[in-house]
Amino acid sequence: MLSRASSVAVALLAVACAHTPEVTEPAPNWGIASASTVDTFEIGGTGRNWGVRVTDTEMIGIQPDFALGRTDTEINGRALGFPVIVGFHGDRGAGVYRGAPFEVVVNHTPAGLKVSGIFGGAVSSFDLSTERINGRVGVCGYDVRWNGKVYSGFRGCGQQIEAVSVSLPATMAKWSDVQVAGALGLLMNVGGPVRFERVTDNSAEFRNPQVPDPALATYYQLAYGARGGGYYGIGALRTAGGASAAAARSAAARPSAPQPSTSARGSPGAR
Repeated sequence: MLSRASSVAVALLAVACAHTPEVTEPAPNWGIASASTVDTFEIGGTGRNWGVRVTDTEMIGIQPDFALGRTDTEINGRALGFPVIVGFHGDRGAGVYRGAPFEVVVNHTPAGLKVSGIFGGAVSSFDLSTERINGRVGVCGYDVRWNGKVYSGFRGCGQQIEAVSVSLPATMAKWSDVQVAGALGLLMNVGGPVRFERVTDNSAEFRNPQVPDPALATYYQLAYGARGGGYYGIGALRTAGGASAAAARSAAARPSAPQPSTSARGSPGAR
């Protein structure tokens, strides 16, 4: 019979083996980015390395904590302990992450994509191409270049600047471009502080946002609807608790749900 210590060691080994990246050679000719030859999104830094396994239907990690499901129109679940619901249509995505609005818009460029939006309360804008990822992704700034195997360079999150490498999984190449951009908004914020910026809390644009795509109206309402001085999306997600993402969306879509107001809202505050 195995001792308790031996049982724990075996369990940890099993977990580690279960999350060992699987080779997916050859990497696809992606067009908007350069893919690694594994099924795992990875970031390597000074003394720190982590990965999240990416499949057609899931993004799964233990540390960092990712438990997200994916369809052609939505990513939902949990990331870093926060509920996530983001819907996608065309070149746009909208929803809630870190208790704050999440928006993403992609524009195609000769090199790849120009990505802009709000990731968990932080205004973002970055370029994604086969040669480089450069710009602000949530609370972190990146400048990494493809070296034939990974994107390598530097990341700055707050006052901390460190050398990093970034690997985009080949499995992600099957997704729509806007879903790739939205997923990077979730994944590339790991290690950064939770921060809600004044512009997303107080400006008229975000107090009474436009809905540029009616197909995403429910997700915009979830992100920006106000009730009791706070984001309706937060209340819906908290009330839903362990319920499914579909139940939370249903709560957000009820006729009694208030419409975005031009009155001032209080800031959700950093967590």
